[in-house]
Amino acid sequence: MRSVLANIVLCGLVALSRPVLGAEEHWRSVKGASLQSLFENKEFGDGVHFAYQFKAGGTFTGTEMGKQVSGSWRVTKNAFCWKWLRPPGPEECYQVQQDGVHLRLILNGSEAWYGTLQKVP
Repeated sequence: MRSVLANIVLCGLVALSRPVLGAEEHWRSVKGASLQSLFENKEFGDGVHFAYQFKAGGTFTGTEMGKQVSGSWRVTKNAFCWKWLRPPGPEECYQVQQDGVHLRLILNGSEAWYGTLQKVP
């Protein structure tokens, strides 16, 4: 009896972990001038750990794990780049993929950041 119950629970957990039908991902790469307009006056965040507001003048401010952060950002031909001033850090450049309001920043072929993008409140 115990193994039957365990199998039922396991099957239920597997079913819950599978994506909902019709909820397929449609990631597309964002490049060039589209990157500039994608980030200007927008907030990129995950709703818990970080939220960054990108200003049209090429600066950003925000919070990460409850601490204030700031820096500058720019767009190259096919990448989004930022340089942290607070805390200080080197410039990092990412490929950007978008699926609706969802964004992921790709570094060396791997997802480095994931969040949503919305107009600055």
